[in-house]
Amino acid sequence: MIFGSRRADSALRSSGLRKLLIAGVVAAAVSVAAAPAAPASSATGAQAPVTEGPALLYGGTGSTCFWHVGAIGVEDYNIAYPDAGAHYWGAIWTHVPGSTLRLKGQFPYARYTSLNAYDRLGAIQDTISDFQWNPDKGSSNPFRVGVRRDVANRNYTVTLSPGQSPVAFDPNRRSNLPARNTLYTEPVGGDTIRGIAIRVYIPNKGKNIEGGVSLPKPELTLADGTVLTGKAACAALGSETAQTLDPSALLLSAEQYDALRYQPGKPDYFPALADGKTNWRVQYNRQYLLNLFRPEADPMQGATKLGQAGFFPNGDNQYVRNAINRKFGKVYALRGKIGTTAKTFTNPKGKWKATDLRYQSFCMNESPKTTRVMDCVYDEEVPPRAGGKYLVVTSRAVDKPKNATAKCGVAWIEWSPRGDGGKDTDFGWMQIRNMLPAAGFKNAIQGTKTPGDEKQVLGAYLPDSKYYADKKAFEKLGCPAK
Repeated sequence: MIFGSRRADSALRSSGLRKLLIAGVVAAAVSVAAAPAAPASSATGAQAPVTEGPALLYGGTGSTCFWHVGAIGVEDYNIAYPDAGAHYWGAIWTHVPGSTLRLKGQFPYARYTSLNAYDRLGAIQDTISDFQWNPDKGSSNPFRVGVRRDVANRNYTVTLSPGQSPVAFDPNRRSNLPARNTLYTEPVGGDTIRGIAIRVYIPNKGKNIEGGVSLPKPELTLADGTVLTGKAACAALGSETAQTLDPSALLLSAEQYDALRYQPGKPDYFPALADGKTNWRVQYNRQYLLNLFRPEADPMQGATKLGQAGFFPNGDNQYVRNAINRKFGKVYALRGKIGTTAKTFTNPKGKWKATDLRYQSFCMNESPKTTRVMDCVYDEEVPPRAGGKYLVVTSRAVDKPKNATAKCGVAWIEWSPRGDGGKDTDFGWMQIRNMLPAAGFKNAIQGTKTPGDEKQVLGAYLPDSKYYADKKAFEKLGCPAK
């Protein structure tokens, strides 16, 4: 989803980043019209003053005059349920009539990269993924099967077409799509403002957040044939001044959230279900997601994945979420089966091979009031168990069991001490992310078609859940944990 990150470095993850998260990096805005808040200044989670508009998103780490939004991530602008394994940058510009805009860059040394085009409210207009891009002459695409991931010549050129895509966006995209080097950027309705995002997931060990290469550079060819690059191209496009992000597409006000969360007659653990029960929900769109707080609503209301307006999502991902609550137990465990993925962080020299998924992660989030991620583990951090199974545990840091370690076959995720980011400090939202499944992998989230078919489609890949009263109760499982 739009704009989030965690560097795939265990030392950073266990020290600086986690300290930032515990300190409450970036609180949510307090009104629908407000932009993301500045980072909190103390461990109490106190919020810095909210600034109207999206200005705080501009000019961060790695940004350029074109990629002027970001870098956005857990360390900086934690909003819209980001994955903690990625960094994102956005570009916003005004289309110059008669011009052709291209991006020239190098494939990053990373697990994944992509380009998504959005409208003002965060609905996807088009997506192209790394494996689709034909490399420039003399170069190779390191995201294609059989190509070495560390290939030296890795240049590409992508055209940003001002028109609308001739093919409807497929929300269940898989890794067998045809090659193309054109991203269509025109929102429905003919808006002249364009907005895109580039994502880099899990840079190789030792690489920077851009994946060891520069972000792609714009090349603008005007109607008279004049070619502009660098600052001249940015000036013609207005990419340092154009604003199109609409924070109201992301956040609920405190009043709106409380009206959903604190309904008369609902239990204090609402919307979580009683111990031993789960309510895994595929993300269709914003309305369907919020219907978690309206269980009486028609289950088909808002049940469309197309576009997914409201959260600036990654078109290559699909998600399931389950609301949980510490009132049932301080430790929550997931047991299931995990799809195969490439091991890229510590093995950058291998050739790309076919796998079930490009990427999978498990994340602990706050509520729709903040749309904030607390912590994630991704596939390469999940200790393998017999039969391709996994055991993932979440708790607050103070409640972490001694055997919630890789040595004991357990991946641990920190539960936010802020809970829902509001009044309920026991709330949690567990999210599983699947990216670009293989055409033949039938148990991916991308295979779901209607609310309620999650277990039928995912089978053993949709986990069983269990609460444990406290860390001592979980520690009784031993090492390796049973």
